[in-house]
Amino acid sequence: MYRLYSILFSLGIVLMAPYYLWRHRGRKELAGWRERLGKLPASLEQEAPGAIWVHAVSVGETLAVAGLVKQLLERYPDRKIFLSSVTAAGREASEKKLPRVAGQFYLPFDWKWAVRRVLQQIRPSVLVIVETELWPNLLKTARESGCETILVNARVSDRSFPGYRLGRPFMRRVLENITRICAQTANDAERFKALGADPDRIVVTGNLKFDGRPPEFGTLGIRLRDILAGENRTPVFVAASTMRGEEALVLQAWQRVRHEHPRALMILAPRHPARFDEVAEMLQARQVNTVRRTKLSEKDENMRQRISQAEILLLDTIGELAEIVGLADVVFVGGSLVPSGGHNVIEPAFWGKPILFGPYMYNFRDVASLFLKAGGAVQVADAEGLAEAVLRLLGHPADARKIGEKAKEAANQQAGAAARILDQMEDWLGAPQTTAARLL
Repeated sequence: MYRLYSILFSLGIVLMAPYYLWRHRGRKELAGWRERLGKLPASLEQEAPGAIWVHAVSVGETLAVAGLVKQLLERYPDRKIFLSSVTAAGREASEKKLPRVAGQFYLPFDWKWAVRRVLQQIRPSVLVIVETELWPNLLKTARESGCETILVNARVSDRSFPGYRLGRPFMRRVLENITRICAQTANDAERFKALGADPDRIVVTGNLKFDGRPPEFGTLGIRLRDILAGENRTPVFVAASTMRGEEALVLQAWQRVRHEHPRALMILAPRHPARFDEVAEMLQARQVNTVRRTKLSEKDENMRQRISQAEILLLDTIGELAEIVGLADVVFVGGSLVPSGGHNVIEPAFWGKPILFGPYMYNFRDVASLFLKAGGAVQVADAEGLAEAVLRLLGHPADARKIGEKAKEAANQQAGAAARILDQMEDWLGAPQTTAARLL
């Protein structure tokens, strides 16, 4: 089975390479080809085993695991921690959020020889994989090298489960290589069991994203907060992580909101950096007065005027959304008005913001249900429903605050996943090596 998989994987790489090169021409995705073939910089090579390799595919997974990585750095300062990612956006996010790790690189293609190269260079004793990056050769080769593998924040979405189940015989062999599966929910744990994972290796530890906290405002956030506050306060609506086809629906709702709140500002944050220009062009074609974040300088003396005249601030950067959400009166989480499965609704809850999302939340069904039951979120059916919900909340700020408070309370009650995961890892890593632990 592994041989057949490797043949099919290689064929897929060959067939997809021309499209990939064309789509990402001139972008950062092409800068890491040597690393994707398993050749890391010489500076990352380790003389002795014992490192921890953490893999987070992109931005969302990197932000989710950041707290766990920071705790590993504190508990085990003598161990080198390396972080790999697949996307350029994930790499950029990890460099910003986790600069203290020993090294960062792109995940090698799932060929045994490429994975073996990386294992021989960084010599990890533990491989931490975030969510559901089930690369067969990576997992098998890591186990053969003596590396313990732990799947954290593990989940199986409604969309992917049927496909995995069709390949259950192979999936069972893949999952045999994982030492511990730390599932987000009991439902995820049952799905891993259904795919053939050993029940004794599965434990429910919760969702790492609930362990986060609101970030401090940076220079931009402070400037915007000062501009938007005051006697003539500007209502702020944040549309986060929107997908292709969704911006038009959000804009339709926003035009109705602006009719009743002509001074209101929408901060629009498309999910994928590759679409920033596309969305900007769409807004320009519709003659929407838009300011792009990348065109703003924190020292810009005209920022107040430019923001006050804008209908939309297009957040075309990586890593600032979690901070900008703190400026919102109402937050809509995208990927949910179109059938994309939704996105993370936990960050707005940390800020105590009322959360809105559409009908397509199947990738985050459990989290969405949690906030709906707690009264910390409102689900809308379409663009018209979104407009009505935003207008209702802007018109009744006391009700909006109450919903936001319930969202924050629900999020805080779910914290603790990182501590539970660290307990699972202690058998392999030993007792914490922090200064306090050494003095005992």
